[in-house]
Amino acid sequence: MTDERRTTPRADIQALRAVAVLAVMLYHLWPQRLTGGYVGVDVFFVISGFLITSHIARDVDAGRFSVTRFWSRRILRLLPASLLVLGVTALGVWPLATVQHWEQWFREIAASALYAQNWVLAADAVDYLAAGDLPSPVRHYWSLAVEEQLYLLWPLLIVAALALDHRLRGSRHTAGWRATVVGVLALVVVASFAASVVWTGADPAYAYFITPTRAWEFGAGALLALAPSPGTPTLTPSAARSATARGVAAWSGLAMIVFSAVLFTETTPFPGAWAAVPVLGTVLVLGARASDRFTGRLAGLPPVRFLGDVSYAVYLWHWPLIVLVPYVTGHDLRTGDKVAVLAATLVLAWATRRWVEEPVRRRRGRLRPWPAIISAALIGAVVAGISLTATYTAREHVRNELYAATAAAAAGVACFGAAARPPQGEHCANPDLAGTAVPAPEAVAADLPAPFAESATDRCASTGRETTEPVACERGDRTSGVRIALVGDSHAAHYASALVGAAETEGWALDIFVKAGCPFSDAVRVQDDVLTAACVEWVDRTERVLLDGGYALVVTSQMSGVGWENPWSAATTGTGATPQAATPQAWAKDGLAALWQRLAAEKLPVAAIADVPRPRPDVVECLTAPDVDLTTACRNPRGDATRAFDPQRGAVDRLDRPDVVLVDLTDVYCDARECHPVIGGVTVYRDADHLSDTFAGTLAPYLANALAPLLRAGS
Repeated sequence: MTDERRTTPRADIQALRAVAVLAVMLYHLWPQRLTGGYVGVDVFFVISGFLITSHIARDVDAGRFSVTRFWSRRILRLLPASLLVLGVTALGVWPLATVQHWEQWFREIAASALYAQNWVLAADAVDYLAAGDLPSPVRHYWSLAVEEQLYLLWPLLIVAALALDHRLRGSRHTAGWRATVVGVLALVVVASFAASVVWTGADPAYAYFITPTRAWEFGAGALLALAPSPGTPTLTPSAARSATARGVAAWSGLAMIVFSAVLFTETTPFPGAWAAVPVLGTVLVLGARASDRFTGRLAGLPPVRFLGDVSYAVYLWHWPLIVLVPYVTGHDLRTGDKVAVLAATLVLAWATRRWVEEPVRRRRGRLRPWPAIISAALIGAVVAGISLTATYTAREHVRNELYAATAAAAAGVACFGAAARPPQGEHCANPDLAGTAVPAPEAVAADLPAPFAESATDRCASTGRETTEPVACERGDRTSGVRIALVGDSHAAHYASALVGAAETEGWALDIFVKAGCPFSDAVRVQDDVLTAACVEWVDRTERVLLDGGYALVVTSQMSGVGWENPWSAATTGTGATPQAATPQAWAKDGLAALWQRLAAEKLPVAAIADVPRPRPDVVECLTAPDVDLTTACRNPRGDATRAFDPQRGAVDRLDRPDVVLVDLTDVYCDARECHPVIGGVTVYRDADHLSDTFAGTLAPYLANALAPLLRAGS
């Protein structure tokens, strides 16, 4: 993604940069057309490793290598344009994005300024509560963070290898120093590649962003840089054959990159072993050097040269425009918008190259290393500090809105929330609530149920994928002889406040057992290997706790419209003795029915709450739009809202038992035609499928009425 010297860049490298940045940009603009365009980032990693190791090697051979000088040159090459785009992006986020995004987005801007964005995204990737976050306008800085971390570590690694060579050979600059360095870097490449394969298989979302799984790609370019040069071609038959071979290698490498960009998809396990395809393709092109077959027909084209020259700036600018332009236009990107983004990106990249990158490049040789390093650290700290201040401001605004929602719920206002639409009886309306919504839509994403409390010390549910031990949130009257349990995934958890309210009113003891992403079922939800295995174990342990815990009732719910695996496959149970159902939908129903049957057989009734109707996918964005009518806007047709397959309904019908029932509250959310995002002055949804905790609390009377008959029958 970067160059190092003032010499004219190799045409093949510029062409590779053009191909890489074009792949990334087209993937981001048309992800369904170029499904594997994300491999352009891997091409950049190889190029960067090749270039900086070539420059380090030349300096070592000349006896002038300096780690601080290397760092200062990288800083002066990367940071001016990078910080410029971060600053402009922050100025755009402030007026364009709603407060609901400020905390996440400014936190990522701060992380990007400190080149730690990849670790922030990796942490969010395994945090269930961050799963609904929208991509920030600086999400693409994760790859720059990886590069900068490697720029920090790579020269130190080479210095360590040189010290080892000096110890072994007795001279710092012997002709054989490269062999020692190659040996050390080869160990790093092998270890990183192995980590990438293993980590991607276990936790691909986390593995995608972290530096250890990407270092081998950087190292592949470095090893090529230290390989013997083919030398200057001569006019001999063998030289002609060599040129032909290099041409074949260059075009084969390019074909591997294009193959990856066209045929890889979001379901391809990546980086892992599949990353070897674009990486080896890039190595082939670089190793072939500037053969006429490659540079003359592709790299020599003026558009290719231009795109290669501005590739770094194109990468910086394109993603903030993609994210922020819809906030200007008021609608998702359309074809015309995408073409305009493409054109604007090229113009901004050209201007950045001409007036930022080039002036700094011309002057950087006159700047001393430590002042450059210290200045960059101070500027990055200032940007991070301003961004974190904005994050704090947003957090305080959200807390104030949630406090107002709590106060409104406690005030006993007529027709508040679900009270406006009882499942049976007349609907009521309070004119004082018309046109209002609490929590305010820009704060509702933080309106979480008790198991997922904002404070990690108060959480009583697992958001870690690997955790298998059931942890109970203890609520209600702990001295009561009636104990009920709420159990399931996050779609069970969002009824926590409703059950807490019912328990407090009826005098029940309530234990809440929830694990994000894990339905309480023998059926296995299709997801990554780590979470799948953890869910199977968590369900088994939770079932034993329920059967041994003296409970009078189990209440459950789960997310609808997702995929399931066969609950009785040998891989799941080790037996395969139970007849296998025919479809994933049937597996899901049978998995629930089998588990509920075991509970009911032990005199433990089950109440399944039908999954909540889906709002519009952009419901929160819609409600935060300027001048939106909160009373009538952003509704979803009932047919669309209830279309997702909910296996709980079929499982209840299949068992046909009086002690296994379905609690269906759909009529609270929906009338005959539409489902409402604001009911009784309360914002119903905190995202595209979860209830806000404030609204869930107003369901308490309805759940108490629905559960009471089961408790009376079992007493």
